[in-house]
Amino acid sequence: MSLLQRVFSGSQSRSAPAAPRALSRGEVEERLREGDRNLAGMDLTGADLSGMDLGSVDLSGAVLVDANLTGATLDAANLTGADLCGADFTRASLVRAVLRDASCLAGGSVRPAVFAEASMAAADLLGVELTRADLHGADLTGANLYEATLHKANLRGATLPRANLDGANLRHAELDDADLSGADLSTADLAGVHASGANLSGAKLRRAALGHARLEGADLTGADLTEAELCGAVLRGAQLREAVLSRADLDDVVLEGADLEGVDFSAACNYRHATP
Repeated sequence: MSLLQRVFSGSQSRSAPAAPRALSRGEVEERLREGDRNLAGMDLTGADLSGMDLGSVDLSGAVLVDANLTGATLDAANLTGADLCGADFTRASLVRAVLRDASCLAGGSVRPAVFAEASMAAADLLGVELTRADLHGADLTGANLYEATLHKANLRGATLPRANLDGANLRHAELDDADLSGADLSTADLAGVHASGANLSGAKLRRAALGHARLEGADLTGADLTEAELCGAVLRGAQLREAVLSRADLDDVVLEGADLEGVDFSAACNYRHATP
């Protein structure tokens, strides 16, 4: 056998190094018992962490693909840049948790995460990628969602008073009966959103995109819609008392049955085309 053949044969016989194994629940529990709360970058794929106390644990860059975190406590935990594809946080507590730039995108495909009825008050979700995520009934009071991607996300009945959604992508999101009172949605993309019965009283919607949004019966009392784009939006039966519509584009907006008391349309654009 030639030298080249021997080298090739040897390389073929060597087994490839085994891929790192994901941590089990037992291994995570052991680390916590030993006082080690650093799980940064760890592979927790498919791990059952339901009901665990992971408060203040560092999970930055962790792989939580298909992990079960239902009912877990993650208050003040750090999940910056974590892979949340298919992770389930139903009824988990993430009060003041940091999820900056966390994502549920894998190889360009969406694997939605679930945060149904989760407690996420004051959480930091700046730049988070939660396309199609289920956040129905979640508490996001005062949360920071600056430039978050919530495209087609389910936020029905969610509570987001005073949340920062400046520049967020909420295109075609479901916000029926959500509480967004006092929230900052300046420059947010809400095109095609479904927000029937939503509470947007006192919300900042300056320069927001609301084209073809469904806002039947929504409460926009005192909302600031300065320079907002509302072309084709449906505001049938909505409350718009004292709302600010300066330079807002109202082309083909449906205002049938809306409460417009105290609204000044003199500086609005295309109001003549709005359907009364």
